[in-house]
Amino acid sequence: MKSIWIVDHYSSEPKYGGISRQYDFATELSKRGYRVVVISSAFSHFTHSYISEEKVHIERIADHAHYVYLKTHGYSFNRGIHRVLSVFSFYRAVLHNYKKIAKELGKPDVVEGCSVHPLAWIAAGKIAKRFKVPFIAEVRDLWPEMWLLNGEKSKYDPMVLFFGTIEKWAYKRADKIIYSMLYGDQYICGKLGFPKEKAVLIEQPLDCARYDQSAEENVGLIPEELLSFMKDSFVCVFTGYYMEYEGVYVMLEAAKLCAERGLPIKMVFVGSGTERAGMLAYAEKHGLKNVYIGERISKEAIPALLRRSDICLAHCAHKTHEEAFKYGISKNKVNEYMYSKACVIYGRNDPHDPVATSGAGYVIPPFDSRAMADTIEKIYHMTPEERKAHGEKGVQYAIENHRVDKLVDRLLYAYGFQDREQG
Repeated sequence: MKSIWIVDHYSSEPKYGGISRQYDFATELSKRGYRVVVISSAFSHFTHSYISEEKVHIERIADHAHYVYLKTHGYSFNRGIHRVLSVFSFYRAVLHNYKKIAKELGKPDVVEGCSVHPLAWIAAGKIAKRFKVPFIAEVRDLWPEMWLLNGEKSKYDPMVLFFGTIEKWAYKRADKIIYSMLYGDQYICGKLGFPKEKAVLIEQPLDCARYDQSAEENVGLIPEELLSFMKDSFVCVFTGYYMEYEGVYVMLEAAKLCAERGLPIKMVFVGSGTERAGMLAYAEKHGLKNVYIGERISKEAIPALLRRSDICLAHCAHKTHEEAFKYGISKNKVNEYMYSKACVIYGRNDPHDPVATSGAGYVIPPFDSRAMADTIEKIYHMTPEERKAHGEKGVQYAIENHRVDKLVDRLLYAYGFQDREQG
């Protein structure tokens, strides 16, 4: 039985609310007879609490798949020195415990390091070298390139130089580079010059069966006050981070415009982030009775919420740097939106985004609240059949492009367990 190790700081089982990409891959790989070990932090980046206080905590998630949660430095905010300390403590914990993990769960035949932060690459690369097995570098955030594109740092900033060195080290030593953003090859192969055959696009996976089950069975995980707010209403829903680039104020302004037009539309926000207080203040200032701004809800409840929505709202753009997301965006929630059967509105600088090209919804100019309100009004006045057609196209696109079993075929190619790339 081939054994796969995946080093991903921020991954976790869905019940803990983290990024479920590796969970979906691990469960599918287990079905196919592969042994999978996902190594991640026991401290949740999303809830700012510990999954386990043990130094090493192992959970079985499928017949041949396990999560290994390592205790790392905690933090209260997703920026600052304590976040940095968490990154380095995860790196140390992985290298300190990998022999113990191998003794407990078996040695790897391939090791994948997943960069939301690049130190996971170094840890995975070192383990792969010590076991003399292939090293796979997965990239979901283009550090340090994203800092340059959004104007956060200059090209001579010490952090840019430091992470740029790690990036080139990882890409050079990797047997394959997995990227999840649609145009990531334009950066990896085009700008950096790595061979095209070395890079493999594997977008965010969607476990359709688990989604359908959650949508049917987990309504009870949605807060009662939220269900009451939504009852018998035309509802627009946003899930995720309360950040400016996520367009939360654009959506609130659109809700205000819809109310002024006399449209009986409600807008629901569930999530967390630094802008929540500002959002609440905005809603109170403008007397927005058609808006619900809630806390995060269980990730396992999201499908049930989305399936009870008429429109799903997304937005991703930088206000002053239009090229900030030029290589695409690795957002799992947009896939979940498209599979929800609702119509999707997406504020993006890319008119060729799959939301538009698939017919699942509409891509509008970012930071344009009037365009968002106009599009909401347009969808509201559609017939149920017209809205249903958008939802069906979104479902079809998600199945054809993001279903986890299809993406695992590509993953096996990247690992060297399959002769050619499929899908």
